[in-house]
Amino acid sequence: MLAKENVLNSLKTRVPEIFMEAQKPNAVLRKYSINLTELQFPCCLKSPAKKGEPQDIDYEGEAIFTKEVLRNINKVLSIKKKEPHADRIVRFIASFLQYMQEFDNNLRADEPEPQTSVTDKERSESIRDESDESDESDESDQSDIDRSKEPTIVIESLSNSEGEEDQEEEYETVGSRFVEILLRHLLRGFTAKRSSVRLRCCQIVALSISSMGEIDEDLYQDLKAALFERIKDREAQVRIQAVTALCRLQGADIDVDPADGKTILQKLMWILQHDSSAELRRVILFNIDPNQETLPFIVERARDLDPINRRVVYLKPLSEIRDFRLLTSEQRNNVLKWGLNDRDPLVRKAVAKMLSTKWIQQANNNLIEFLERLEIMNPGIADIAESVLNAFFTERMDIINEITFDAEFWKHLTPESAFLAKVFIKFLQVNNMDERLDEVLPEVITHAANLSYYTDIYHATSLEDKPEYEFIISQLLETCMSLDYADEVGRRKVFELLRSIMVSNEVIDDHLTRIVRLFRVVSSDERDFTRTMIEIISDIQEQLNPFDVLDESPLKRSRLDSESSSQRSTPPAESNDTHIRLKCLAICKNMLENSQESFTKNSNLYGLLNDLIVPAVQNSDTQLREVGLHCLGLCCTLDRELAQHNTALFIHCIKCGHDELKIKALMILFDLLMTYGFQAVTEHLNNADEIKEVLEYCLDDNNDEVQALAAEGIAKLMLTKRLHDESLLRLLVLLYFLPITDQPNIKVQQCLSYFFPAYSFSSPENQKTMANITMSALTEVCNMHEDLKPYETMINPIQISDMLADWIDPRKLAKLHIENLYDNETDMSTPGELAVDALEIAFKATGHKRKTLLHFVLKLYLDKAKKEELQKIRDLIEKINTEQPIKEAMTRNAYVKLLKKVNELLEEDVNETNEN
Repeated sequence: MLAKENVLNSLKTRVPEIFMEAQKPNAVLRKYSINLTELQFPCCLKSPAKKGEPQDIDYEGEAIFTKEVLRNINKVLSIKKKEPHADRIVRFIASFLQYMQEFDNNLRADEPEPQTSVTDKERSESIRDESDESDESDESDQSDIDRSKEPTIVIESLSNSEGEEDQEEEYETVGSRFVEILLRHLLRGFTAKRSSVRLRCCQIVALSISSMGEIDEDLYQDLKAALFERIKDREAQVRIQAVTALCRLQGADIDVDPADGKTILQKLMWILQHDSSAELRRVILFNIDPNQETLPFIVERARDLDPINRRVVYLKPLSEIRDFRLLTSEQRNNVLKWGLNDRDPLVRKAVAKMLSTKWIQQANNNLIEFLERLEIMNPGIADIAESVLNAFFTERMDIINEITFDAEFWKHLTPESAFLAKVFIKFLQVNNMDERLDEVLPEVITHAANLSYYTDIYHATSLEDKPEYEFIISQLLETCMSLDYADEVGRRKVFELLRSIMVSNEVIDDHLTRIVRLFRVVSSDERDFTRTMIEIISDIQEQLNPFDVLDESPLKRSRLDSESSSQRSTPPAESNDTHIRLKCLAICKNMLENSQESFTKNSNLYGLLNDLIVPAVQNSDTQLREVGLHCLGLCCTLDRELAQHNTALFIHCIKCGHDELKIKALMILFDLLMTYGFQAVTEHLNNADEIKEVLEYCLDDNNDEVQALAAEGIAKLMLTKRLHDESLLRLLVLLYFLPITDQPNIKVQQCLSYFFPAYSFSSPENQKTMANITMSALTEVCNMHEDLKPYETMINPIQISDMLADWIDPRKLAKLHIENLYDNETDMSTPGELAVDALEIAFKATGHKRKTLLHFVLKLYLDKAKKEELQKIRDLIEKINTEQPIKEAMTRNAYVKLLKKVNELLEEDVNETNEN
């Protein structure tokens, strides 16, 4: 140990030298921590420290050493964020505290180890290593996330017992005293005015909290209170460091903060939900322990606005969960659906990695068991599970050659194994792995025998087991779609089997849809397909009561479903007839959905139309009428003349039908308008504007679904230029900004939020149309705002004017950004015309309407306005300033600048004219 006096005299030179060396890029922080400790102990101890004995502390020397160290630390506190030299000094301080803690532990080796309050779990690889964003990979940020090298956090408050306090004082060490002094010094900086000081103080605490050992209870409470204040700091970087420190304490401290009644973990979850900083939310996701309390908040972050955060959700907390069944079925389905359908490919890759490396291990690397845990038979799960398996196979191509399906496999199918076989075969087919596909695909005859085998079991099994066999048959039918039907014997076998299943009474809707699609595959062409379907429908119709007529009773409510045949005993004759007709219509509907030839090329369809579809539409039974109308709509999409003759019927159903029928008819009408165009559909109508009137009627409908369907349909027609109508566009704008009393129509809001920018920026013609209705729409919006009831809410018209001005900005046209195409088509003078109109109305208007219109003019792009329009704008502004002065100072100053700009534009025009 160096002589005390020499060390004390050299502190002011040696301590700064150590700090200077520690901030170099390649500095070994451990080495300089040891060097600083070699200075500390001669200054702070009267005699060398001995193992298992109290340290003889020299308080005067300690004060000198501590003062010098704090002086050097203070130089770092005022340096702004992301300065690498300052970040290295911060990490050096943490390294020094860590080394002191290890030294103290070695001296106390004979004592029992202190209780561990919080233990850092082994950190997974940092998400930043996979990210290409350099601004996210700086050293200080990385230190907040990847802490695999940090020691166990040991924060233990002292007992309130006097005896224990005296005992603790006997074992007071140089390291523990330095930690307390440093911490109290840093806590003073937590409330500094300069954000850089608050940031560095929080950063040092966040990095060092793992190495502070045992601290006093009062100091610990002061530290918590200070951190609770800093998580509300206005600077995001300060909040990030405070949250990083609190994450270290989440499992150790379950005390409730009296200020808001929340624990540390509850505060972190609130921040995760509501804080605007994506990086802060990311820090919490990296440091949070996934459990029953935190999982709902973690699942929410799978929809985070930041793509890196969405990726972190799958690579960190959800990958570390001990069993994915801790997630509820809804949560599990949501995170998988959101992740696999995410627009960011890196997020989709993260989900695939989680599934193929973590979750599959929880199922003992067994795909069948994995599917069992996913509960694929629950409604809506099969589609998600199929995406899961496709992602798994894509990520783990090494197992493709290991999966085989032998004869024994096909004879002992379970829902999970049948589903796996179907998805695997489709995966091979989509990815053109023909050799592997030939190895796993069964022969057509063999597969037909398997399908017949499980169909027989389904008919003979109990009600409890029927759902399993229904699912197995569905998967076998899907697998049939991938078979090679070049073998005529096998094709005929499948054909006969499918026909027998269709004619049988016990066929559910799910099977029916698949069977019709399969018939299209095994048929030689479309006419053969439709002829087969018509023959099957005729065979089924023979089961009808010959004395019954279609419109006999309105009480026929039976619909074809999966439980009808199994749960009923012998039904009444009329109910059974309705069931048969619904089955025939279901077959017809699926057939038409798989057909493309028009009626003129396939005359077989006319008989089906007259004998089955038209009587169903005329029937008084609600279900028959709805399905019949659907089939009629499909027929109209195949035949233009038929569509023209039935358009009036669809309009009548929209006006007079109940909600379900109205929705069905409205969907059909939009399909016809999209297929044939507005002019062709209205050709046989008495009033050509009848369709526009019915669309306006639907936009004002009380049913949210009808209103949303109408808005979506009109938006699609306008985007595809099938419909051009300013009155309907104006109604859409008013509908978008309409005052609401309870909950807004979310579907309408989402649809129109996309439609208006897409429509306005897609072509000059569309933007001109939007400009034509802008003033009338804005004026009407202002009137609605003036008449607003106390219980109604509405967007401020000033904000609405901002959006309207943005939509008609000619600089944002998409075509202008594609090699300057269509420059001659773009009318850059439109905003000038609108400015004149707005100023003329504003001159006469008062109140909020006047304020809105004046604000609207300020947002318009006037640089390319015509000379005549600029002169009118100048005259109107001067007239307003003279006769109706603007009272608001900000608006008045803005108009002074606008008038100056208009005069400059006019002068430029005069100069150009003189030059020419």
